[in-house]
Amino acid sequence: MSLGTEPSLQTARAALDAARVVFARGSTATAPALWRAAQPVLQLALGRPELTGHALVGEARRIGVLTLSDAHALVGLSSWADRSDTPPADEAERLLVRESWMALEHAVPDVAPPLGLGAVTSPVPPYTLPLAPSNRPPRESSGPQSWAPPPAGRASGDSPSPHTVSAEPLGAQAVAPRRRPGPAVLTGVAAMVLVGAAGALWYVAGRADRVYRDGVDAYQRGAREVARAAFVRMAQQHPEDARPLVYLGRITREEGDLARSRRFLTTAVRLDPRSALAARELAGVMLADGQPDIARRFYVRAIERDPADRVAQGFLACALARLQRFDEARRWIDRAGPGDWQRCVPPMPVPSPGALPPTASPRLPSS
Repeated sequence: MSLGTEPSLQTARAALDAARVVFARGSTATAPALWRAAQPVLQLALGRPELTGHALVGEARRIGVLTLSDAHALVGLSSWADRSDTPPADEAERLLVRESWMALEHAVPDVAPPLGLGAVTSPVPPYTLPLAPSNRPPRESSGPQSWAPPPAGRASGDSPSPHTVSAEPLGAQAVAPRRRPGPAVLTGVAAMVLVGAAGALWYVAGRADRVYRDGVDAYQRGAREVARAAFVRMAQQHPEDARPLVYLGRITREEGDLARSRRFLTTAVRLDPRSALAARELAGVMLADGQPDIARRFYVRAIERDPADRVAQGFLACALARLQRFDEARRWIDRAGPGDWQRCVPPMPVPSPGALPPTASPRLPSS
């Protein structure tokens, strides 16, 4: 994704800050006002001020600025603004406002903060909702193959240097034919270049993995500030890697900074849409923020990518129970088994006579 020059990116962030004021009004902002605030953010992010409405959202989706779900939310907001001039009247419209705001945050990445965490050194009081995620680190890919450094070059003294000065007249000098390198020499040079490039990539990737493992080890033994420093350093040096952002999102959520945690994790999900861990962690933030329906969607995404993730299964049950979808919640809590998520599930009424038995295999819930 390319957002043009840094000044244009800063302008898009300024538009996002202006939109934040409108979206923060919640149930009092009208649909047209919300769309008028949202549209300049996309226009500046794309550098396409001539596009409006659905065409603007479609172009943002086409070039990868928005995910499919983000595009659906903003198309819904644009359509709602076309047909209504009232504030959100029901939970579906309020949910659309929240999802549209998340889509705008995805469209304008926070490049400096949140990666620059120098100001976040003293944690805020911990959040009390029992959402303890698994400390299991994300699965890591197998290590790179070993490589050999290119052999040292050999000096050749067989042919004279073309710049050698001779005492003989030019006409008397024998002109030695210049030899062209043979196929074997060219193949050897190409192989040395490829091996050298592979070695450089191996070194950079290996160094990043070492920093990541150091951060995970520090997090697991409770050295949170050491872990934070490692993950921040890795995120700054490798902005395309979602893994450190997942842990930074987890750390800031555990400290109660849900807004910063959501920024880390929405960026991680955008960088690696296939990551089950990133989706699960973002779901945890949304559940802690009192948005169980958005949390449900990301828990479903996490389970689709990792069907054996018991943490996602258990907290999906919590989200479903808060949405009063009790039959589904019972089946998922039964599938997940005992765990921290049991403290999150609210008391549920007695199952209805037509409900499926707890042993029935649960299906992923739909909206």
